[in-house]
Amino acid sequence: MLAFLVLSITPLTLSAFFFLNSHTKDLAEQSTNHLASLLDNKQKQLNNFFTARELDVQSFARSELSNASGGRFYGLVGAFNQLGEIDTLLKGTTNSRYFKETLTTKNKNFSSDNSASFVGHERYRLMYKRYNWAYEEYLKRSAFSDIMLVDINGNVVYSVFQHNKFGSNLLDDNNPSNALKETFTKIQAKTKKHQLEPDVVPVVFTDFSLDPFSKEYTAWFAAPIIQQGYLHSYVFFKLKNKTISDLIKNANLSTNFVQTLLIGPDHKSRITDGKSAPATLTSQKIDAALAGESGVGSFNNYNNVSVLSAFSQINVMGTTWALLVELPEKEAFARIHQLEKLFFFAMLTAIVLVFISSHWLSNSITAPLLRLTWAAERASAGDLEQEIKGTERSDEIGRLAISFARMQRSIREKITLIRDQNNELEQNLKVISQQNENLQAADKLKDEFLATTSHELRTPLHGMVGIAESLLAGANGPIQKSQRRQLEMIINSGQRLTNLVDDLLDYHKMRYGDLDINKYAVNLPSAVRLVLELSSHLLGSKPVRIINQIPNDLPLVLADEQRLEQILYNLVGNAIKYTSEGKIILSSTVLENQIRIQVVDTGQGIPAEQLEHIFEPLIQANTGLANYRQGAGLGLSISRQLIDLMGGHLYVSSQPMVGTTFSFTLNLASNEDIVASQSTNGKIHFQAPSSETTTCETENLPENPDGELLLVVDDEPVNLQVLNNFLRLEGYRVLTADSGPQALKIIEQQQPALILLDIMMPEMSGYEVCHILREEYSLIELPIIMLSALGQVQDRIKGFESGANDYLTKPFNKEELIARISAHLQAGKTEVQRQKNAALQQEIHRREQVEVGLLTTQSRLLGLLESTNEAILCVQNEGRIRYANSAAGKLFKRSPEQLERYNIEDILVTHLPNDISQSHHFNGSLTFRIGDVLKPLDTDVINLPEESGLKRMFVFDNEGPSAQHRISMLEDAIDVLSSFAFDGDKHNLQQLRELGGEFTRLADKLGDNGKNKADMVRELLVDVMKATLKYWETASQKTKFELAEESGLWRVYLDRSTLQTRTLDKYLHVETLPKTPRWRTVINTIDFVLERCTDSSIERHEVQTMRDKLQHIISQ
Repeated sequence: MLAFLVLSITPLTLSAFFFLNSHTKDLAEQSTNHLASLLDNKQKQLNNFFTARELDVQSFARSELSNASGGRFYGLVGAFNQLGEIDTLLKGTTNSRYFKETLTTKNKNFSSDNSASFVGHERYRLMYKRYNWAYEEYLKRSAFSDIMLVDINGNVVYSVFQHNKFGSNLLDDNNPSNALKETFTKIQAKTKKHQLEPDVVPVVFTDFSLDPFSKEYTAWFAAPIIQQGYLHSYVFFKLKNKTISDLIKNANLSTNFVQTLLIGPDHKSRITDGKSAPATLTSQKIDAALAGESGVGSFNNYNNVSVLSAFSQINVMGTTWALLVELPEKEAFARIHQLEKLFFFAMLTAIVLVFISSHWLSNSITAPLLRLTWAAERASAGDLEQEIKGTERSDEIGRLAISFARMQRSIREKITLIRDQNNELEQNLKVISQQNENLQAADKLKDEFLATTSHELRTPLHGMVGIAESLLAGANGPIQKSQRRQLEMIINSGQRLTNLVDDLLDYHKMRYGDLDINKYAVNLPSAVRLVLELSSHLLGSKPVRIINQIPNDLPLVLADEQRLEQILYNLVGNAIKYTSEGKIILSSTVLENQIRIQVVDTGQGIPAEQLEHIFEPLIQANTGLANYRQGAGLGLSISRQLIDLMGGHLYVSSQPMVGTTFSFTLNLASNEDIVASQSTNGKIHFQAPSSETTTCETENLPENPDGELLLVVDDEPVNLQVLNNFLRLEGYRVLTADSGPQALKIIEQQQPALILLDIMMPEMSGYEVCHILREEYSLIELPIIMLSALGQVQDRIKGFESGANDYLTKPFNKEELIARISAHLQAGKTEVQRQKNAALQQEIHRREQVEVGLLTTQSRLLGLLESTNEAILCVQNEGRIRYANSAAGKLFKRSPEQLERYNIEDILVTHLPNDISQSHHFNGSLTFRIGDVLKPLDTDVINLPEESGLKRMFVFDNEGPSAQHRISMLEDAIDVLSSFAFDGDKHNLQQLRELGGEFTRLADKLGDNGKNKADMVRELLVDVMKATLKYWETASQKTKFELAEESGLWRVYLDRSTLQTRTLDKYLHVETLPKTPRWRTVINTIDFVLERCTDSSIERHEVQTMRDKLQHIISQ
């Protein structure tokens, strides 16, 4: 409960204190800002007040009243100067009495006196009467209490209310008013300073001081009266401090407790507020304000009372005062004190209420919680059947009780489930145990089957090798050389298979601990020399040196000599296998009780990620295809296990592209081992497997000189020989290569019709060879069939990706291989025939173009004949009249169109001579039917060239004998036009130009057009459609499908959910353009695009230019 009470009261108290503190600060800040605002307002009021008074003084000094009354030679000042000696006049009376009773009142004693004294008095009286009321009216509406006129000598000439100052000299030492004296001195000096500035009216101000006459604190303003740049007098204005006090009191104060102080440098107040205050006011902030400082805060005032004060310096016309606005802290913080009292009362009430509520709430919460705690303890003890109370409540306790009941039920169910799962798991464990026993039995059965199979393989292998060796030895008579080599291949392959069977048997024995190791003292250097001798044939032609650095005086080692030689043979063989060039070093190091033997090579090295796997069975060090070497991957695994059985350890270190180091250790032989080994006889040495390399034999094989040339690429000589035998028997010519680089060289010299390519080859894999060939030859030009023992799907995919035409796995079926070779060769021939057909189609297209040229030439020729005077008929091969000019129509009294419906036999009565076909030109009289009349006509019959598309031309002279020269010219023109139409040679046109006249114009027209009009129109149609479509896509950001749909000029098809514009697409290539293109649709499409796309660009200008060109060509 105490903790709950603390947790409840602490945040409440902290929040309340935070609220109180912030509100207190806010109220204090408000009071401070209020005082600062009051100070600023009062300062502005005072500055504005004195600025206004200065302007009043300047305005009055410039006014007509001051100029009229203060003139030196007229007005009050001038009248004063005519009074005479003022001291004599004032004898026996006071200044005030004299001014009131004598000077400003009409004196009856002087009514008839014309003396100078009377004139002066009367003049002053009249001037006084004239101006005094104006001065009084001015004072009524101004803040000043009195105005005095002072002449330039300092004599008081006039005063509105202080008549006692009349006639007194302000510079007189006996003058009791030092303020007036100071004011006069200052105005004299300032007037003299500004005498060169006629537009400036200087004004001086004298601070408040006690007036000896009125006993009031007054301040004086003074200004000169200047007319036309001439000083006449001075005007003085009196200002009472009551005016300043009233100004400050009239300010809108928010409280009556605010006090305003205006203190001068003499520490005396310049205002009267009706409150008793010492004559001299002194405090720290008054001195600070007089010194020019300003601020707001809590300070002690002149009565040493704590006040909230705002202070600042105020400068009025060169006079410095201190302006302070003070509010007693008691009044300033009254609301804060009230808030604190209210806060403490509220806190006390809240604490009491919280205490009571906490006690009740604690009891209402803890009681059910204690019951739940007791229920939880019982549940933890295993009692899961007890009843949970409180579940009927709807508050958090009720929900907690319901959750606890659910948890109890869930635990009960989980325990039941776990019990069931444990039972099920026990059953599964029994099943797994039984399956493990079955797997172990199956694995043992598999190993036994492998061992049995290996043993069984030895019998047929022994028979195969034995029979082959007996045949090779001549058991059945002498054999041919080619047969001897093939038998050697059979023997080598059998021995390799026998060695693989031996390795499998050794691996099986070592796995089950059945391999016997006969350890005795062995001479390591002699074993190394034997292994190097057995391994020398593995080098072949490789530029590799084997360096034996093992000394002959090494101590004997404890090992099985045959197995040690087998280990060394495996390690040296691997080094030779994976070293293309460089050296192999064998070295030894004597340790404490062991010898370490190292085999170091400078081969390609082993990647770091493969080092931990190379001693696993059936694993090769480098699995890359280009790094493939023959072997089953059992050598290193068997070697490590043999070393372990002999008490040593085999390990490897390697660096890619630098080399590999295999190291193993053997124990040194003791003296007892040496003695025991001397008595051992019949030592068995390691027998190296035969690996004699046999070249492919091609003698005595059938050779078909007309057969297709095939290239077989394989690193295995046996495979080369087998394929060579198969293919030559099928009538093919065969070339062989045992590596990728050799195959590439052969192909450079002579391209085969097909390649049979192995994949797993040293130096360069079959994939790499195929990829290189596909960069130069296509699938049809050079088919490639891959033959490999790799039969996985990914291997086949990689083969086809590298460019192979087909893929077969070894061992392959002979008939299937021959069928696939035949199919690919036939496919290549079919492709060649297809290319020939394509060339033929191009030739047909070219001939069609020639035919179009013939028709065009024919049209031009006939157009030329239309303008001649002679009547001309042109007939085709079948005798149909192809052309008749206008002259012929007149001659035969029919229109040319009617004549073109006849055959020549319909109008020709006379038979043509029999030799007309052999002679080029016939001239003579022939009879023709003209209407119903038979009429002989002198006729020239010209046999036309075949290229012209016409057979003969009949030329008639209906006005007399034909001009032979004209006929000759026509004949030459026809020959030239025909030749030009057929071969397109423009040099033939020169002969046509030499004929002159219309022939020259025709030749020029033909020479200017390298292409016929039809070709130009077709090419231009394609170009303008491409440009228009490009401009449409750029300007409108739309596709060609939208162009077709919006224009309505082209159709859009939906083919398998894909939009197609087949007709429009045909107009984008010359090859697909229809024979009769719709040029009007093309022009309408251009106009539609130009209308929809209005932005100006280079593409738009190009489209417009091409459209105009197309329109011009078509309209010709």
